[in-house]
Amino acid sequence: MTADGTHFVYLKLGSYDSDNLGINTVALKAESISVSTTKTVPSFDVPLSGMFSGESRTVALNLGMASKTVSISGIILDQTIKRKFDDTGAEFFDASENTPTASVATGTFTTSSMNPQLVDDVLTIDMTKEEIAQLIHSNTDGTTFQDMQNMNELIFLIDSKVNSRYQYRNSDKSSNLIPFTYAARGYDNTLDNQGAILLVTDFPDSQTATGIKGFVRSFSTEFAAADPTSISFTLEFEVAVTV
Repeated sequence: MTADGTHFVYLKLGSYDSDNLGINTVALKAESISVSTTKTVPSFDVPLSGMFSGESRTVALNLGMASKTVSISGIILDQTIKRKFDDTGAEFFDASENTPTASVATGTFTTSSMNPQLVDDVLTIDMTKEEIAQLIHSNTDGTTFQDMQNMNELIFLIDSKVNSRYQYRNSDKSSNLIPFTYAARGYDNTLDNQGAILLVTDFPDSQTATGIKGFVRSFSTEFAAADPTSISFTLEFEVAVTV
């Protein structure tokens, strides 16, 4: 079961720091997902290699370089989102004043004035599909310096029977949901990770494990009058170490 029982694809914000996929994430109703891995291998033909053997030779240097992208298309509907901010005082949510300081000075907007209110420092609010589209566009335009806008991790959940050590996850061989990643099974320098000794990424063993790190390369939406109940979107996420 996913965080809300409906979504299997999430964009995590830089501020995500819990085991709840519903908080500080954006859920996507994906209809198709395309994963592309393009290996970069410098190669060159060996001069004179076929002079005596009759067969030419090409030397390739597999230096571990590849570009990895995930393309997603789907629809955006009205959605309930949850946000956990560092700022929890009522003055930060007061739209009637220009600054939080002015709100405190006025003193008319209090915690009881908030709608919705914070529950365990978490704000749960319903947004229209147009607001969700605008939110994702705004976040795509943000940088790594804005944690509440930086969508730096993509989660799309897949069925998995085999855990990180080549054992069944469950005694009945049933599957669990885990994030798709580029990680391999095994400890450092063991199993599939034989020869991998530095900066080895753990293969996921839970739904809330780390997914694919990177950035949103592009996000496009179509506001079509022919279908006013949803907004179609396409998103391209590039795997990278962002700084």
